[in-house]
Amino acid sequence: MQHHPMLVELVNHRDGEALRVKIDQSAAILDVADLDALIQHLAVLRAKMHPAISPHISRQHQYAIEIDPCWYTEKHPLYDGAVVFFRHTGFNWAGFAVPQESLVKLIDALSQHAEASQEMYSVPN
Repeated sequence: MQHHPMLVELVNHRDGEALRVKIDQSAAILDVADLDALIQHLAVLRAKMHPAISPHISRQHQYAIEIDPCWYTEKHPLYDGAVVFFRHTGFNWAGFAVPQESLVKLIDALSQHAEASQEMYSVPN
């Protein structure tokens, strides 16, 4: 049995850019709305799969890093904590409900990074 790899390419389509996804002899054109829905659906499915995504960062993995992302935060409506959203230009907005205990640890960790940055760039008197 011959394996036919999946081909994904950016194409110009009626209303602008789209993705053409080809598997074997079948192809589909996905516009931005279709692609956003697919990414969301894939993320939901991936969350249900095993093995689960590791709770630890891998130093060997090449992560998609967004430089200076847009962010938004609000109080969580159901428990003591906050909801933090970060915007990634490829993955859309991702929201994280952070309970109070973790929120305090996150604030502390970010404060340490901010202080270290200030010390590194401060001019001695």
